[in-house]
Amino acid sequence: MSSTLTSELIAFVVYFLYASFFEWAFHKYLFHSNKFIKATFRAHNNVHHLRYKYSPSSYECREGRAKEHIAMDWFALPLFVGFHLPFQIAIQYFTGIPSVWGGVAAVTTYYFVYEYFHYAMHVPKRRGFENFFYFKFAKEHHRIHHKHFLKNLNVFFPLADLCLGTFISAKASREEDARIAAERATSQPVQREKVAAG
Repeated sequence: MSSTLTSELIAFVVYFLYASFFEWAFHKYLFHSNKFIKATFRAHNNVHHLRYKYSPSSYECREGRAKEHIAMDWFALPLFVGFHLPFQIAIQYFTGIPSVWGGVAAVTTYYFVYEYFHYAMHVPKRRGFENFFYFKFAKEHHRIHHKHFLKNLNVFFPLADLCLGTFISAKASREEDARIAAERATSQPVQREKVAAG
């Protein structure tokens, strides 16, 4: 194997790992914050998350329902590649290590896997891979995100969630739900007593 090909393969792995952090930041600061691009925030936070909720009956797109607001706009991939390309060229230029094609391939691959997994999570079709453990894990990981918007920001590869403290497991999510329900149950009698005393 040539040294150029080896360098490009290593670059692919490094950029693929990096893409988890890019997705995390993009998801947190553009999809779930209205500080930067309000249209992106509205389309994701106010439309996608309202249409596909945490509950299994509303998380998946049911038969006869329009399959809208699942995939990103058509220009997202060219935008992501175009955004990264100047940095990838600069890194290759200054290091002298062939890495641009590995970087472009990693960003493109990550995008397609993200989009396809995300679509398959919301529009199940009994695809063979939907029964695999990893897909089931990723689907539940993402479903929890539809309840805890600022947790589980990665769709299929939660490296950044693990590293940046936003990962919440299914068990931890259930425990948090139980804690909140218990707090609500104990605070309601106190509020009723206050109303009765007033």
